[in-house]
Amino acid sequence: MLWLYILLGIVLFIALVMFIPITLRASYKEKFWCAVYIGFVKLQLVPAKPKKEKKKKVKKQTPKTEQPKKATEKKSSLIKKYGIEWLLNLIKKVAELAVSALQDFFSHILVKKLSLSISVAGDDAADTAIKYGKYCAVVYPAVGTIVRVVKCKGYGVDINPNFSEKAETEINFDFAARIFAFRLIGLAVKHGIKGLKLLAEVKNKL
Repeated sequence: MLWLYILLGIVLFIALVMFIPITLRASYKEKFWCAVYIGFVKLQLVPAKPKKEKKKKVKKQTPKTEQPKKATEKKSSLIKKYGIEWLLNLIKKVAELAVSALQDFFSHILVKKLSLSISVAGDDAADTAIKYGKYCAVVYPAVGTIVRVVKCKGYGVDINPNFSEKAETEINFDFAARIFAFRLIGLAVKHGIKGLKLLAEVKNKL
């Protein structure tokens, strides 16, 4: 019966690991901050924590002996060998794989929070109005695209012109998105196999 308990323990451990949430959090208020949480473990990305400097050991330089250069054989290019159609077909396959992988990846992301507030200011009223129009033209469609592609629990975007004298543009941003580990593993296996097949196809042609 011991082997059965060991097997159940392994299965339970794997199940727990597979359902570990991986969360990306980012914010901006004068300074940008970004971190990844794997379960309860925090990995801060920006700003990066300063690394301790290691003492470099001085290595004694040994005189290098010149070795005779080997004659390199010229290989014919893949385009000349297999034609431009083969290369275009390969590019098409790579592009389709990339798009498919990204679509699958984004479809499994849950955006828990997306908050963006921008107070637009310019040199004068006319400049402020122009900048406000530019911000609206870029930000609102971009956020709309994100909301359409991923699952979004809640989001809010607020862009306002600030016509006060000596005002400066202020941006406040807060973002949190989650994906489970088993989703990433599944995507890696599914699209990794396709990628390896493409790589094998190219290697066979070399």
